[in-house]
Amino acid sequence: MEQNEIIAQLRTTLYDVKPQISAAIGNADNFRDDWGLDSLELVEFVARIEQSFKILIPDKDLKELYSLNATAAYLHSKMIVV
Repeated sequence: MEQNEIIAQLRTTLYDVKPQISAAIGNADNFRDDWGLDSLELVEFVARIEQSFKILIPDKDLKELYSLNATAAYLHSKMIVV
């Protein structure tokens, strides 16, 4: 899966978690600082990512998931290429 496809899927997941987020969210925008996601919304977002991408994200890696770009890069690095 290409990084732009990952970002598109993450964007949809983010809208599901927080519908008030504008479609104008930038790929580099910080979820917490720029868009006001609270810790509960971030936990829900990560849980949905884990389900969608069939991946387990360790708690120690959560700090790496701060924007669409960062989250997509993280997921891309963890995917198994066959």
